Amino acid sequence: MKKVLLLVCTMFFGTANANMINIELDNVNPSVGDTVSVNINMIGITEDFTAFFAGLNFDSSLFAYVDGSASSDFPLFDYVTFSGLDVDTAAAGLVSTNLYQDFLAPVVYGAGNYLVATFDLLAIGEGQSSFSLVTTTLFGENDFDGTSLDTSASATSIAVPAPGSMALMGLAGLALFGFRRKA
Repeated sequence: MKKVLLLVCTMFFGTANANMINIELDNVNPSVGDTVSVNINMIGITEDFTAFFAGLNFDSSLFAYVDGSASSDFPLFDYVTFSGLDVDTAAAGLVSTNLYQDFLAPVVYGAGNYLVATFDLLAIGEGQSSFSLVTTTLFGENDFDGTSLDTSASATSIAVPAPGSMALMGLAGLALFGFRRKA
């Protein structure tokens, strides 16, 4: 009986992360002027796909997209075949990533894990910013309805401190160290 329960639990937890998309930030304590590398990952994809639409929301008063910083596991957009990963930053506070397929010779991507895009954001202001993914949809060949991915694990929040407050905290630390040495 224990083996059956273990098998059922393994099957349940083994598929819990299927068809997820998430974000990773390399710097969760940036200062104004620092860059934050953002990775958007698709994890546990269980079906074939040829295209998708995804996007990252952020506070545009605190961060700005660094032009030319995008890369991906997918080929970047080719204006001759009108296929590949297109990164669009026209809307403030949104980096859209769209994988378009060449309808004459579509590339079919199989099940697995993918780095959708990696790009840099420059911290331009101070305050608290949250990052979240917009609804992400995978499209199969000749599939116009698509499959939505689970974005529940896609939100994170970081603070960008004021440059002056960092210096003030450093001075306070030095003062405490000085008082401690005198005692």
